[in-house]
Amino acid sequence: MTRAPFPVPALLALAALGAGAGAARATGDAPWCLRPSDVVFMYQADQATYEEYGATILAWGGRPTPESLQAAQGVSFFGSVGMVTEFGRYHDRFPQAWASGLCRDVRGRPYRVPWLTDHEHEGTPFWWCCSRQPAFRAYVEERVVDTVRRGAFGVHIDDHLGAAGSLFLGGCLCNRCVEGFRKHLAALDADELDRLGVAHPEAFDYGAVLRAWLAEPEAGEERRIQDHPLWDEWTVFQARGATSFMSRLRALAAKEAGRPVPMSANAGVLWPHHLVDHATLDFFSAEVEHEAAERRFSDQPLFAYRLADAVGRPLASTASGWDWAFVKEHDLPGLVRGWIALSYAAGHNLMAPHRQWCYTEEKGTHWYDGPMEIYAPLYRFVRAHGELFEGLRPWADLTLVMPHRSYRRDPEPWLERGRRLAEANVSYRLVVGGDAMVDRPVTPESLEGPAILVNPAPGDLLPADRPIVEAHPGESYDTVEGALAAVSPAVRVEGPLRALPRVGEGRAVIHLLNQAYDPERDAVSPLRDVEVLIDLEALGLADGARARLVSPGAAPVEVPVSGGRATLPAVDLWALLVVGD
Repeated sequence: MTRAPFPVPALLALAALGAGAGAARATGDAPWCLRPSDVVFMYQADQATYEEYGATILAWGGRPTPESLQAAQGVSFFGSVGMVTEFGRYHDRFPQAWASGLCRDVRGRPYRVPWLTDHEHEGTPFWWCCSRQPAFRAYVEERVVDTVRRGAFGVHIDDHLGAAGSLFLGGCLCNRCVEGFRKHLAALDADELDRLGVAHPEAFDYGAVLRAWLAEPEAGEERRIQDHPLWDEWTVFQARGATSFMSRLRALAAKEAGRPVPMSANAGVLWPHHLVDHATLDFFSAEVEHEAAERRFSDQPLFAYRLADAVGRPLASTASGWDWAFVKEHDLPGLVRGWIALSYAAGHNLMAPHRQWCYTEEKGTHWYDGPMEIYAPLYRFVRAHGELFEGLRPWADLTLVMPHRSYRRDPEPWLERGRRLAEANVSYRLVVGGDAMVDRPVTPESLEGPAILVNPAPGDLLPADRPIVEAHPGESYDTVEGALAAVSPAVRVEGPLRALPRVGEGRAVIHLLNQAYDPERDAVSPLRDVEVLIDLEALGLADGARARLVSPGAAPVEVPVSGGRATLPAVDLWALLVVGD
């Protein structure tokens, strides 16, 4: 690999800048961690903008330069490396061999990245590239090394699944992927090969098998290769390959830096395959569908935050490209303020709405720069009250057990269960059961806490996980409806509110989110004389505990709590009822 043209003293100076505030977070061998009070930027900004928002993390910082590192001084700089967005750079790096690194469909043809169809480089479309092909692997590895060498504190991988991310397009079936699948099959035991109908894995050509299957007289025009009996095993193979490559990139970054290098990825957890490499990451920095076109506050992002909790990774989210396009077209910053509040109330972070990627089929890629004067005060509020966000964990009234096998087969029933619980104002925790893709065993410790368990898909749990779930000592239900009839939430509110309690030693912070959003005014209607019922014993608090109401843009108000009842004078968009020490 060609080394960057920086002398050693300059590299050391850049590294010091890049470490910024983040270096102090890691002690000994402890992993770096995104904090619930962090303010995360997606893309680079100037120093004044960082300061206005109180930025602490730059998540998708591009290729570091002395100027960008200087502007972000005091901010933990994550340089970003793209697996589909950098086709032009890849093309220039390998001007003769670039075509060897392209993904191929079942007919051997390359295919374009669907959300980059308006992009070309020197007349060449942005083709999807295969992370198993030597030329493209070399490009990505060089970019990771260069990012660290230029002074980035951490590395962000965009479209981290590589070739596996294109499964929905029917790829990748290049020669390297077909050869790799032979090795994957050869490692399976005889019983599994018999179940899959593979007699000679060493000579198996999945591309040829698919082409023959598509050509069968009964195939018709509707047959899709994703419906082939072996496609699930092919998906497992591709996902494991993505995890392996991410592990390699993490190790490569650490070797170059001489220290553990924090890593994030655009792992949109609502898309099931994106959980596969969670163990290689320190946090998710990803798009989450916010349903902007519905013109209401959505509970769907909450499911993403709870899923991130379930695999032990913080989530710095942004909305989807079509969400931002809708917000830009209709000028809806009030809707986005609700997204910000929900993210922090859930213990995670919505990246500051500065230069957000928009996408529609009609306009292609365009950008949204939100009004700083509307958004920045919410982020400054979080920074000013960091003690109300740190050292707390989400309270759960019940546990929802979700086998990943069931989730990747069809996410919608699980998203609907999350919506039902949120609408009922029941705080829930997700426990993810692993499968052939996601290494996440269920343990007795992961089920501790709530007495109520919801286990809608026990048959999809791994054999080792089933007895652990069955041994849960509390009440168990196979439907959300059954659990809702039995559960008694620790925090109860009436009206258009969401209550998200977070608890710590001797205190609770109950986030109250006003859902009375009026799309015509792009604002919420303040709620007056809000009554909150609190099961103080369940939350580990004493009756008569001191309480105060803390809200953005308002002075704190002392609130009496008697018999587990508190009456709040008003809740605008977002209020924090702090009970206890």
